[in-house]
Amino acid sequence: MAADLPLFIQPAQLEAALGRADVQVVAAADAAAHAQARIPGALQIQLADVVAASPPTVGLLPPADVLAQALAAAGLRDDAHIVAYDHSAGTEAARLLYTLLAAGHDAVSIVDGGMNAWLADGFELDSGLPEAPEAGHFDIHWQDGRIADHDWIAAHLDDDNTRIVDVRSAAEYAGADVRSARGGHVPGAIHLDWREFLQADGRLKPEADLQALVAAHGITPGHDSVMYCQSHMRSSFTFLVLRLLGHDKVRGYPGAWSDWGNRDDTPIEPGT
Repeated sequence: MAADLPLFIQPAQLEAALGRADVQVVAAADAAAHAQARIPGALQIQLADVVAASPPTVGLLPPADVLAQALAAAGLRDDAHIVAYDHSAGTEAARLLYTLLAAGHDAVSIVDGGMNAWLADGFELDSGLPEAPEAGHFDIHWQDGRIADHDWIAAHLDDDNTRIVDVRSAAEYAGADVRSARGGHVPGAIHLDWREFLQADGRLKPEADLQALVAAHGITPGHDSVMYCQSHMRSSFTFLVLRLLGHDKVRGYPGAWSDWGNRDDTPIEPGT
């Protein structure tokens, strides 16, 4: 697998890797958008194929056999370095990659700035109905250290070595924007809007700025950190950023606030 590719890959770096047998590019997009415009050679998978729901909770990890079948049907292989992108802000690609990391596949990259960056840097797109992919193969090995649920979070609310990070908007954090049965945030959660990681063009800020940002919020590599948003898309992006910065004790919370905020046995704090 391509150990030489960075976690956040620039379009020029990806263009140089296109066609390598050990690299697969995949769009986290629906089939219609993929047919309209795609990075040359990219495979396609819908986010709905790699997440599960138990209403009112959404954004859960699917059963291992369901996930393995969806990844293989998309043509993805567990012996390849998988580079993901999407057509918007990067959160769909990030959620796909979080799922792969949770499933034990570490050879992943996300296109910094997504398709917009690819176009802005002058690279061409393919269009038209793509050929059906050759079936891939994927074994799933869940990494418990990358996954949190409401029980894990509840057990660590008073743990001084744990940082619970809410990456939603300020209004969601305060409970003014309510998207579940209850609004507010997990008690003691640090608020760090995921958009603070981005420049105006949708690409990441310089790494030194990112390091300073997370340190200013009291989040260090020595802490056990867990990220959440509403359905673990924005927090999947944050999960990747912290991995980029050398934080290896990071968990995502599949279900996120759609789980915590819809339960009646979880404590909530309102306000800023």
